[in-house]
Amino acid sequence: MDIIISDNWLRDFLITKATPYEISKYVSLCGPSIEKIKKVEGDTLYYVEVTTNRVDCVGVYGFAREVAAILPRFGIPARLKEFNPKISKKTVGNLPFIIEPDHKLVKRTIGVVLTNIKNQKTPKWMQKRLIESGVRSLNAIVDITNYVMLETGHPSHAFDYDLIKHKKFVIRESKKGEALTTFDGKRYELQGGDIVFDDGDGEIIDLPGIMGTKNSVVGSDTKRVFFFIDNNEPSKIRNTSMRYGIRTVAATINEKGVDAELGMKALLRGIELYQTICGANISSKIYDDYPNPYKSKKITTDISFISKSLGVDISKKDISKYLTSLGFDPKWNNDVISVTIPSFRSEDINIPEDLIEEIARLYGYHNLPSTLMRGEIPYQISNSLYEFEWKIKNILKALGAIEVYTLSLVPKNFNNDSPSLKLKNPLGIESKFLRNNLSNSLSEIVRQNSGNYEKLFFYEIANVYLPKNDNLPEEKRIIGTVFDGYRFSEIKGLLETLFLNELHIKIEFIKRKTNQNIDIVSNNTMLGTLLETDDDITTIEFELKILHKLYKEFPAFKPIPKYPPQIEDLTIKVPVGLEIGKIIKSIKESSEFISDIELHDIYNNRFTFRIGYQNPKDNLTDKEIDVIRKKIFDKLAADYNIQNEV
Repeated sequence: MDIIISDNWLRDFLITKATPYEISKYVSLCGPSIEKIKKVEGDTLYYVEVTTNRVDCVGVYGFAREVAAILPRFGIPARLKEFNPKISKKTVGNLPFIIEPDHKLVKRTIGVVLTNIKNQKTPKWMQKRLIESGVRSLNAIVDITNYVMLETGHPSHAFDYDLIKHKKFVIRESKKGEALTTFDGKRYELQGGDIVFDDGDGEIIDLPGIMGTKNSVVGSDTKRVFFFIDNNEPSKIRNTSMRYGIRTVAATINEKGVDAELGMKALLRGIELYQTICGANISSKIYDDYPNPYKSKKITTDISFISKSLGVDISKKDISKYLTSLGFDPKWNNDVISVTIPSFRSEDINIPEDLIEEIARLYGYHNLPSTLMRGEIPYQISNSLYEFEWKIKNILKALGAIEVYTLSLVPKNFNNDSPSLKLKNPLGIESKFLRNNLSNSLSEIVRQNSGNYEKLFFYEIANVYLPKNDNLPEEKRIIGTVFDGYRFSEIKGLLETLFLNELHIKIEFIKRKTNQNIDIVSNNTMLGTLLETDDDITTIEFELKILHKLYKEFPAFKPIPKYPPQIEDLTIKVPVGLEIGKIIKSIKESSEFISDIELHDIYNNRFTFRIGYQNPKDNLTDKEIDVIRKKIFDKLAADYNIQNEV
């Protein structure tokens, strides 16, 4: 997550003489990466990349805590200020409200009614900080909620108290078909299972943790505000935000699992700002429903494991200092350390290795020794599927094929109306389904390039996804090929080179009786089918695992015959429609002394075959060759009624 933090705002919580350049340099070495700093009028902005697991750093206060821990490691004094909002606890009235939380959906809910809103004009200093952080300024009531979120790292929300019909907030899951209109005027029909607030009559008044709704949003006439903090189930927030494409800053933070312990501090800071800026009064009790407060957890390890993992000896005193500066509470018992984890790191720190990572980054990755690992070189797996895939890529490249990459998400028609998996939240009609074949995607690539080239030969090796009942989809690794401008004889030659010469897999081309498709078979194992589209594009798909199983790294050794072959050209008139492959097969079967055969020439439906006759034990005489030749024509006459015209 990318955030922008103002240096002036940062120093509200950080006491240090470090320059922005020093903060940027040293924090990037040991903590969140500061991509750049930018000087603006009277301030400096830090552009920070915060990893998903460090949601504790998205607020200014959390980031200041991180900076205060890192700078002293580089000899720069730094100290974190206490964050204690000061509010007037005087209560004016006791306005009612009811909250009915579902503890499966929300971990903590806190709220208070604030009245006597006298000013809705946001002060310039707050406007400046919001705008510099990438958040637009609307009015003081809304801006304070955004300011609290950016400062504490915990999102908050303000309702117009007078727009809540029964002063009631029921937290529940949405039902399919329910609709709401967000405060920006967009209407959404819910699919069910989203966290929503309703007013007790079933009318939805908030999409919590993501965006407020139009029917409860504060406006220029708002005089009474219900200021609310809710800590929701992160996975629910993520699913809802992505399902409807509502990507707000609040949703981006909430989906990462905000520390529920921050809630009260965020509420008090909001009250402080409402009292200072808007002249608000507290007019209700402060409601706090927190059924399962954070119970501190401990992680234990020992000094030898730390030293072994890091490859360097760090003193127990330094280890304690590093962890304490980050908010941990370490206790030593001889060489064993037990570390109490603060709530804001509870989701991130779970095993001893996580603690070692914290020690390592504070010690400084740049200070760790650069000694190469010792030990035996791992045994290399020969003939692995990955290695085989790489081999095929190189062969296809040598045959003139161009590798392409297509999208895994495709429109419905690309899956040929066969079973396929549909996305619940597609980005568009062209990406609704997971592909179950490569052929249609490759054909589309050819069509996009049509007219630019005389011939095209593309391939892709990628996964297709086949649905399985009540389970994850079956992922098959497929080799997809597509040809445009190639005759069948050329395609056949390329495939024979791939399979026979390089992969040492014997194949046959068998034409189906029911249609024009041609199956490629090896020892009764189906490898693939040549499919031709209406626009003369030919596609073939092969399953990588099947080919890998049949693949022979080296062909069977045959000793070089002592006696040379005799070569002869035979011209045969072949009936129209008869496959040449069948002719070649019959010729090979006619005699054991036929060592080689290939199609040499074609003229007026007459096919010339170059045949090699060879006896590995003796030279063949002319009479013996005459006998073999007669067997060839007898076989052709018996199989296909082909007569010898010579």
